[in-house]
Amino acid sequence: MVTIKDIAKAAGVSPSTVSRVVKDHPGISSDTKRKIRKIMQEMGYTPNVAARNLVTNKSYTIGLIVKSAAHEAVLNPFFTEVNFGVSEACRNEGFSTLMTAAQDDDSLFLEIKDLINSRTVDGFILLYSKEDDPVTNYLTSIGFPFVVIGKDISNIQDAIYVDNDNVYAAHLITDHLLDLGYRNITMITDNDVFAVAKDRIKGFTRALEKRGIEAEGRVVNCSSNEVSIRKTLEELLEKESVDAILTLDGVINALVLSCLYCMKVRIPEDVATATFNDSPMTELAAPPQTTVDIHPQELGREAGREIINLVRNPQRLKRNITVPVSIIERRSTQKEEGG
Repeated sequence: MVTIKDIAKAAGVSPSTVSRVVKDHPGISSDTKRKIRKIMQEMGYTPNVAARNLVTNKSYTIGLIVKSAAHEAVLNPFFTEVNFGVSEACRNEGFSTLMTAAQDDDSLFLEIKDLINSRTVDGFILLYSKEDDPVTNYLTSIGFPFVVIGKDISNIQDAIYVDNDNVYAAHLITDHLLDLGYRNITMITDNDVFAVAKDRIKGFTRALEKRGIEAEGRVVNCSSNEVSIRKTLEELLEKESVDAILTLDGVINALVLSCLYCMKVRIPEDVATATFNDSPMTELAAPPQTTVDIHPQELGREAGREIINLVRNPQRLKRNITVPVSIIERRSTQKEEGG
């Protein structure tokens, strides 16, 4: 059986240094911790987690809070990619992750209180941002460490926010469509409650207005199911000559593509399509989709690093971090020569 002494010998350090790494002692540098943890992994050393947690009074677990049904969280590539980034950052520092998801505030709130009271987690990452959110308010009131992947809409001075500039992102993709010659652009959303939706709608309408295009009626909200989306598409294509559809995210985009296929509407010959958040779902779609890449793995990595630093140093200065975006152009918006 591999012991602390074996790890110390392989790493060229004292057993007490290895012991402090196991206990996540703040006096050991991050580089040393990473080096020793890598050797532990290579040699198959497994610390006594229960004993370590008892000594440090920590669980070495970060909770990920998703405001969505569990099956939706699994299906949405955004959550998968963010989770990958968070897990990578946490794993590098000896932390694990635990995801909790619920649609209604009461269920989510009770589950979070249970996780805190049972000392199951040391901190939380919220994968959403919403005005007057009871979870955010509660965590702030008890001084429990948390990081939000989303916008600082409440101007909370005691929180860290990691986000894209979604107003800019929507403005960027709308400008791109306009530059390609599309003029009758409609945005389809499935909610306007969360900050990300509000900002993308704002950026979209601003871009249209800046080009002298009437924005009223250009944002259509519908339920995220095929029946609702097909009805919306039929009304749009019947009433006016829509030449491009911008969807709020990749999941809605996939539903739109499915409905357009059933309606025998060609992309991009009859109508162009574009969306936010690049993933295999958009890259391998038929046709491949033009997207705004919001780099969700980097959002997750930044949030993971920030929450661990906050757990280790609750008094550290809070800040907002903005991850840049970029456009990936694909077949779904490419006009034919002379079109």
